Amino acid sequence: MNATSVPDLSLSMMEGNAYRAYSRFPQGEWTANEAIQTPEVQYLVQSTNRSVITKQTIRFKPRSSQFLLLTGDLSSKGPADRLPQIVSSPPSLRPQAWPPNLQFHLFPYTLVSQDPCHYRIFNAMPGKTLLLRSVPVGNKLSQQLALLSPGTSVQLVHQPASIDYDAEIDGQTYRLEIRQEGAEGNCLIPFFLRNGKPEFIRVFETP
Repeated sequence: MNATSVPDLSLSMMEGNAYRAYSRFPQGEWTANEAIQTPEVQYLVQSTNRSVITKQTIRFKPRSSQFLLLTGDLSSKGPADRLPQIVSSPPSLRPQAWPPNLQFHLFPYTLVSQDPCHYRIFNAMPGKTLLLRSVPVGNKLSQQLALLSPGTSVQLVHQPASIDYDAEIDGQTYRLEIRQEGAEGNCLIPFFLRNGKPEFIRVFETP
């Protein structure tokens, strides 16, 4: 799942002798692959002009299903393994010495759950805080559910299949709606920046 804050990436992966490539893997896109035969997969991330951004070997838990989430903005002003934070780090003694900012995150994918409707909200926005609130209903006031710095997430459990949340970013409120009909599933919801503006996607697990 591409929740980076850059328009496009090129992604390829090597599993044993099997090779798969996505020459254009835009932000906000996700793909599901068939079962792999080995828990170790090598990933190569390139820019659209084919320059190498990073190589990473991911070791998945055997006999499991997992989300792989990509975040980052490809900046080179700080550590590549964490999203740029709200307060800038002290300037490096070697400007532009860091590799491009890009992270890989793994989250379990439940497939079949006796207690579905777990929703994980992830802040993949560099330099921005996400304040998550419940929506006031009737006499029930809004409550703060989480305050997420860049690169952090919260998992809300025992949620209904249809629910609204409010996400406040830079003083502006965005309505996050979840609507499920029929088979209910869990969901991963990353917030990222598209052209500098907050956006999110909902990716549901297949029950």
